[in-house]
Amino acid sequence: MKILHKFKNGNVNISLFDNGTKIQEWPDDEIPYYEFPLSMDIKITNMCDLGCPFCHEKSIINGEHGDLVYLINILKDLPKGTELAIGGGNPLENPLLIPFLQECRDLGFVSNMTINAKHLFYKKDLLNVFIKCKLIYGLGISIDDDFDFELLKLIENPKNIVLHVIAGVNNINILEKILNKSSIRKVLILGYKDFGRGVIYHSELTNELKIDWYNKIENYIKKLQLSFDNIGINQLSIKRFLTNEEWNLFFQGDDGLNTMYIDAVKKEFAKSSTSEIRYSLEGSIKEIFNIIKSEYIMNG
Repeated sequence: MKILHKFKNGNVNISLFDNGTKIQEWPDDEIPYYEFPLSMDIKITNMCDLGCPFCHEKSIINGEHGDLVYLINILKDLPKGTELAIGGGNPLENPLLIPFLQECRDLGFVSNMTINAKHLFYKKDLLNVFIKCKLIYGLGISIDDDFDFELLKLIENPKNIVLHVIAGVNNINILEKILNKSSIRKVLILGYKDFGRGVIYHSELTNELKIDWYNKIENYIKKLQLSFDNIGINQLSIKRFLTNEEWNLFFQGDDGLNTMYIDAVKKEFAKSSTSEIRYSLEGSIKEIFNIIKSEYIMNG
């Protein structure tokens, strides 16, 4: 395990390692206080040719791209070591993606990207260059229940891969397939988002799948390296499987404590990608994050 960055954010000392581990430390007699977000979820395009019926971003085949020159001017004052989760739409479609990633690397940010598995084959060469040149550190691949796991061999460095699944879209049996058909053990489980097209897609089947995940997820906690977004944590009640000590160690905090979301297409920001409250993307990143922190304090 190699350290990527050590830095201070507010009164919190952060150590970030190349396997994704993040250690935060602050004085015993103080509560953690962040001047900047530790990580940001960033939508850089609304273009995608897949038309997934549950897409909470409502991405479309002729969707607009985000202004990445404008975006980098917002981000440039973030501390080195800040993590960026870059997605879309299909982020590989934004024509300014490569210079944007180069600029993020030069600024010391740790960029990760999420793509749909259906885009893996024809973009494999580009993705391998991104990983080799450290333009991205983590590659999230969203898979469906019929995913061909042989495609993962197209990525030359599998340690960079995290498989993404959605509780309520995927059948929980996808975890058994990962165990049996893949050498990848890192899996991010996303909660179902009743947002965007997800509102219309939601059905009795969706509820049945979520219930199945709730009842069976314990079987996989020790078999795979599972992580969860906050929606997944809440929907699956992950806290029930942890001691208070384990919970305090592993839970990174609610949305808005040290995270935020940017929609570079609409030039908006919010506490998370499912927040109804949106703000215009203007001002310094510290000013922007202060608005998120204020909302977090007022509304939780």
